[in-house]
Amino acid sequence: MRQAVPLMSQQAAALHPVSYAVWYEYVARSNAPLQKAVDDSLTRLGRLDEAKTYALYRQHISEVDPRTAELVADVFERVLSGMSDSANRAGLQTERYSHALEHLRGSLPDTAEGPVAEILEHTAAMVNAVHHLRAELAASQREIRDLRAEVHRARHDSLVDALTGLANRRSFDERLATLLLDANISAPDSAPLCLALADIDHFKRINDRYGHAFGDEVLKAVARALSGVVGHDGVVARIGGEEFAILLPMMSLHHARDLAERARSAIASSRIRRASGETLERITISLGVASASANQEPASLLEFADAALYRSKQDGRDRVTVATSSGVVS
Repeated sequence: MRQAVPLMSQQAAALHPVSYAVWYEYVARSNAPLQKAVDDSLTRLGRLDEAKTYALYRQHISEVDPRTAELVADVFERVLSGMSDSANRAGLQTERYSHALEHLRGSLPDTAEGPVAEILEHTAAMVNAVHHLRAELAASQREIRDLRAEVHRARHDSLVDALTGLANRRSFDERLATLLLDANISAPDSAPLCLALADIDHFKRINDRYGHAFGDEVLKAVARALSGVVGHDGVVARIGGEEFAILLPMMSLHHARDLAERARSAIASSRIRRASGETLERITISLGVASASANQEPASLLEFADAALYRSKQDGRDRVTVATSSGVVS
């Protein structure tokens, strides 16, 4: 940060998060293509203007993860906040100096009037410049706060399934990896969590018979039912077209199976109606449940749960199957 900010201030581009991201990457020496592009541009242009700064950002940094972008925004806001505090202190000191000069002016001889007047003029200009700087910094801080809010929204949108409002596949993968890692560190000898995979039975037939719009309503209804059963005990995610995953941290396999059975029963006993009031055939789901072992990788746990789900499909659907270390149990 101490290296990036002075370099930023030497450019023709304004001080903003995009510029900070470019120079942060440059001084961190973590992005060789960006470093070369910046050096080439400086050799040719002398300074980076707004257009070139944004071009470099889009070409070399724009795929940055939202979490990283939020970190950049946070750090940049701290920089601006420190600059704003310094400007405020400088402004107050300058104003006190100006008042002191005005106070002394009356006690000085007439021969000093000219030099004092000139000093007062320069001091007034300095006061105005500091006021202008403070206003610009305040505006920049507001922009940073807006950026943070936008990054929060982007982060939220990147982790939420737009149709159902559940966690999406990316969010599920992050949570699964984190839960397994945390559990292995804190309790390596215990089962860290259970995973249930659920699939809507004959969903293609529902789409073909009633249309995709109605299929979307079925997906949302199943998502609500799963969330209602799981509650605060776990995380429900939509990880595929009609496939859902349920993460159940620190839950025994026995209790996870019971929860999966409650979810299956709740959906099987409900009825979905069309806008006309027509009651359709019942919707059912099949589930596979697996318990993680110590130091198990996410892909391996998914394979166990998927094998159990496949057995549920093979055995007639609308059922729960449990996967154990010794095999699949219905």
